[in-house]
Amino acid sequence: MADLSHGLPDSEVTTRIANTREALAADGLCGLLAYGDALRTANVGYFTDFRPLDGVSDIAMGVVLLPVDGDPILFVGGSTFTWAKEVTPFEVRVVADLPDAVAEFARRHGGQELGLAGGDYIPMRLHRSIEGALGSLRLRDTIALARVKAKKSDWEVEQLRMASSLTDAAIGAIRDALADGPRSERELSRAAEIAMLQGGADAVGYRSMVQAGPRSAHSLALPTDRMLQPGDLVMTDIGARYRGYVADGGRGFGYGELDEAHQSVIDASVGAVEAGLAAVRPGITADALNAVIQSSLVESGYADYSNEAKGHGTGHGTGMDPEEELPWIAPGQTTVLEKNMVFTLKATITVPGIGGLRTERIVRVSETGCDTLDRFPMKLNF
Repeated sequence: MADLSHGLPDSEVTTRIANTREALAADGLCGLLAYGDALRTANVGYFTDFRPLDGVSDIAMGVVLLPVDGDPILFVGGSTFTWAKEVTPFEVRVVADLPDAVAEFARRHGGQELGLAGGDYIPMRLHRSIEGALGSLRLRDTIALARVKAKKSDWEVEQLRMASSLTDAAIGAIRDALADGPRSERELSRAAEIAMLQGGADAVGYRSMVQAGPRSAHSLALPTDRMLQPGDLVMTDIGARYRGYVADGGRGFGYGELDEAHQSVIDASVGAVEAGLAAVRPGITADALNAVIQSSLVESGYADYSNEAKGHGTGHGTGMDPEEELPWIAPGQTTVLEKNMVFTLKATITVPGIGGLRTERIVRVSETGCDTLDRFPMKLNF
């Protein structure tokens, strides 16, 4: 038996497998192929503490074959096989064995449908090898696993709460660094990452972003050596990874004394997220929640300067990956929000010649409203 004392509790693994099987059966599927890679780990990490590694060979992938009526199997790269066996409570094989395993599964389930999670990013070569082994078994993309992952257990919420506190610490480190005078974007990004790691993060969730002054008008960009200057707006996007969970967050802020145009950007961005937080409750649909934030941005006069105001979405699920498939807070998304769904709410404003920022909060749906997992204030001036 694998030693999971420092990772997923046995009860979590058992419950996740049972819930996924139930969701698959409800969709008429006989099983699931869940593909994950080094960037999008959740489809694999949901069932085991194994994570694919950065690379271009099979070490960068993992596949779980989960039958509705049988035991799961994890397939990994040969170089990661012994580690995977150590942290996985079910059978582990190498990726090269996957076509034979699919063919054996197909002989027992001919004429039925096998679900595929991660179909948008599975390598073509691997996909073709799976298709060649299907026989009369049909492969169908499914969001069954995404639906199961969207509702977090109490244990998962606590991991996300800790990751969120580490993200808060990163923003605090930026504030503290600026107390001694101007710093560069790179220096602030580095201070944020050091704070997360020293606080107990396993890693950063993704490349930390800090953009100041004219560069804050980019919705997303990596930091440079540009020094902050009084009157700048500063855009950040920062997240910590803790025990396999990621807090996708960050705060925008003003540096020094701001003029009216710059302060208006902060007020509109924060006000839109505040409106969204007030609207969150079980039973509201994702598109209805999106409309609250989107309308606030439009009414503030930023319809032409915000991707969210233009209908690109005002939030997304988060958990083992910074962005998870459900719930997606966007127009046309009819997902009904339920207790213990965790997602971000965000409002980005980018005005050429002035700058911009993003206000983002990490939200758990509670029994009557929402619980914000990150605690750092939203309206900020350092």
